[in-house]
Amino acid sequence: MSRVNNSVLWEHFERTDSVNKKAKCLICGSLISYKTTTGNLKTHLRSRHIDTYRLVATVQASAGRNGAPAAPPAPPPPPPSGEDIYRSPPPADQATASGSGVMHQVSGTRQTKLDTFIPKKITKDQKAKIDHDLMGLFTKGFQPFNLVEEESFQKFARWIPGYELPSRKHISSVLIPRLYEQKRDEVKKILSDTAIEKICLTVDLWTSKANESYIAITGHFINNNFKMQSVLLSCEHFSDRHTSANIQDFLSNTAREWNIADKINFVISDNAANVQKALQDLGWKHFGCYGHTLNLIVQNALITVQDTLDKVKTIVRFFKKSPLATEKLLKYQKNDNEAAIPVKLKQDMPTRWNSTLHMITRFVELQAAVKSTAAVIGKDLPILTVEEWALLEQLIIVLKPFDDVTSAMSAEKYVTGGSVIVITRCLIKTCEKLLADHLTPLSSENLVSPAATVAMNLRDGLISRLGNVEKSGTFAVCTFLDPRYKVAGFADKQEAGKAKKRVQDKVHHLIAQKCPDPHQATNELACEPVASTSKGVSPWSVLNEIMTSERPQRRPGNALSKAIQEVDLYLEDDMLAVHMPDGRWNCPLEWWQNHHQKYPHLSKLFRQYGNIVATSVPCERIFSKAGQLITDRRTRLDHKKVAQVMFLNGNT
Repeated sequence: MSRVNNSVLWEHFERTDSVNKKAKCLICGSLISYKTTTGNLKTHLRSRHIDTYRLVATVQASAGRNGAPAAPPAPPPPPPSGEDIYRSPPPADQATASGSGVMHQVSGTRQTKLDTFIPKKITKDQKAKIDHDLMGLFTKGFQPFNLVEEESFQKFARWIPGYELPSRKHISSVLIPRLYEQKRDEVKKILSDTAIEKICLTVDLWTSKANESYIAITGHFINNNFKMQSVLLSCEHFSDRHTSANIQDFLSNTAREWNIADKINFVISDNAANVQKALQDLGWKHFGCYGHTLNLIVQNALITVQDTLDKVKTIVRFFKKSPLATEKLLKYQKNDNEAAIPVKLKQDMPTRWNSTLHMITRFVELQAAVKSTAAVIGKDLPILTVEEWALLEQLIIVLKPFDDVTSAMSAEKYVTGGSVIVITRCLIKTCEKLLADHLTPLSSENLVSPAATVAMNLRDGLISRLGNVEKSGTFAVCTFLDPRYKVAGFADKQEAGKAKKRVQDKVHHLIAQKCPDPHQATNELACEPVASTSKGVSPWSVLNEIMTSERPQRRPGNALSKAIQEVDLYLEDDMLAVHMPDGRWNCPLEWWQNHHQKYPHLSKLFRQYGNIVATSVPCERIFSKAGQLITDRRTRLDHKKVAQVMFLNGNT
């Protein structure tokens, strides 16, 4: 009988398909092909069942290749421990001679190397790379440092051949600080690049769960390849009182530390008076976060419907606190529509107005379920009238545009400063359209719908707080240099003309910097020294005199005419569509990358203004991550360590 039929491997497999030659593994149930040899069966054991494979290899080595009957199977070896777990399994046709410890060959012509069974040592470079990847668990995943002391994680790490886990103390006192210093050097090198001319900062303060204050500063700039880049400059414990003087000192020291004081062109923060005063004293241009401003506008507008909103909040709060009520709410949804996935009500957050919209939207979606569940549980909950339910539906229509704008203006990977003027204009126009066409009175008793009052308050708030944004020279230049808007983005054509004149003057200044002497010729003849004639007169010197006297002199206004020509050519060029066919925003960065040679001075100007972001959301995102690091179980984490981990997280 062939070895295919009498191999010791068949003690662990069962033939299930004699036609297609398939065998079933008795350990895991997998189907393996064995058409001509048992090689596939052996490979399966080696990759999936290493202990069984070693047992089979030992039996085959004892039996030899001469067809002798196999020796009784030896008991399975003990589970591997320590370094034994890294030993590679021996080849199928090789094994150790029993009792002697000497390696010998069973059927081949080459002897098995001893290091086949010894774990390979890793180099310092390999260990450094593994350590670097390990640090990602702490800097990106915010895992506690004592993870390396967990028994289950140590067992997992044993499968990395030759690698020894660093201790918790070594991670905290050596690896994290070392990686932090390396990353700081990288960021400093990036910011020191002369191609980075301007940087926009966002600033915000935050209080952790340990009731400790932190301050974050992020920087945003456009590199030489017209890519928007962001860096975290600081996220540190702020132990001083939140006075404008203390904030000013911190900001000034940070700018000096990174050597960017002369590159800062704009700073975005919330509307806190102490921060605004600090920035004013520093002489830095400042703009209140567009998202915070919208938040204030919406919160003030909703005061007129606060009674209805309080009823909704009370009902939602009850369902959030009552597991029984939530269970009945989910059960009603399952019975009402089996295809739908049951969802819970959403609670709003005072600091984020759009959470109120999300709460109302979910509440209206579950209107039938809320009514039925509230009737069943028999609790004394507020009852909404038919008019109030209709009001909630209209509020969704009114607030949805503001939610869309908040999401769009909170980005940091594409330019948003150029959209501030245009978006403000769009929101005002949207409110006017809603008042004209969509918000009808809810009853004959009220001539004006409460939702219409909210829309009027929103429009008035936009005009009051952002109505003069077109007069901002910085945002006017940003809008003009955005190929999606240019002068069409301005509601006031006079302000559009001022923006054009401002850009022309800046381009003129850039051209004049390149050629400070307006009378100097652009293409002077550069000649190698030529030997003079016997009488000491060179024909080449005479040629230079002739050409210099006959060359037309540049008029003082030539640089200005070039600036006007470049700006006019830019305005005559086709405008970039605001959105792509799939609905995504078009990217001005990519447009300028493709047109920077056509408009060399305007593209340079764009890199100086296009980096301005509209909101301080980048700082808020940093604090959201910091909340994952400073938890109730890690409130005693050292402030310096928090700063290092957050810096690494924000810059990787």
